[in-house]
Amino acid sequence: MEGRTVTGGGFRLEGVRVRLGGAVVLDVEELAIPAGGATLLTGPNGAGKTTLLRLLAGLLPPEDGALTYRGNPVPFGQAGLAHRRRVTMLAQSPFLFSGSVLYNAAYGLRARGVPRAEAEGGAREALEAAGLLHLSQRSAHSLSGGERKRAALARAIACGAETLLLDEPTAEVDRESAERIRAAVQALTGAGKTVVVCSHQPEWAGVRGEIRLEHGRLAALPNS
Repeated sequence: MEGRTVTGGGFRLEGVRVRLGGAVVLDVEELAIPAGGATLLTGPNGAGKTTLLRLLAGLLPPEDGALTYRGNPVPFGQAGLAHRRRVTMLAQSPFLFSGSVLYNAAYGLRARGVPRAEAEGGAREALEAAGLLHLSQRSAHSLSGGERKRAALARAIACGAETLLLDEPTAEVDRESAERIRAAVQALTGAGKTVVVCSHQPEWAGVRGEIRLEHGRLAALPNS
């Protein structure tokens, strides 16, 4: 197998193949992504990075192969709700609801039946971690691109997901937002969370583990 296997007890893929529109877009013979800490996912546009994140999140089932998370098969569809609560993916252009920033940050908790006061308390803590607490009463639709990403990250943090999958979290954002997002990721991994960051941005260089995809397959890392 080409490329590097990042070992550990988080995700494990064996013989995984994903086909979209008749074409194979992901073909991974063997890969392990550890639990705890951050892993960087790199590769050119169209390499299959977002497809891999969607697979790990339980949003896109493979055509072939086995995918496990912490030793258990990853379920898809309605059966995968519990997995999707443990593993959250943040899209490159995250969706925010109409309403305030606080409403958005608390939405996931409220959807799970958490009382409003408790949900908003957790949301405020998450917004503080993302550097957005001072904007909690602002309309979410008035936020800048970087602030929108931070609001979506706060929503995921508030829900207590144990693994976060971030698709280009610092692409096309202002410097403050990029720094806040990186700091939040460091705090999450410091607390034992698992974070997979898909990014072309140089500020993520030096992350403990790195996976590179090219044409849907694992590839050797530069200078490895």
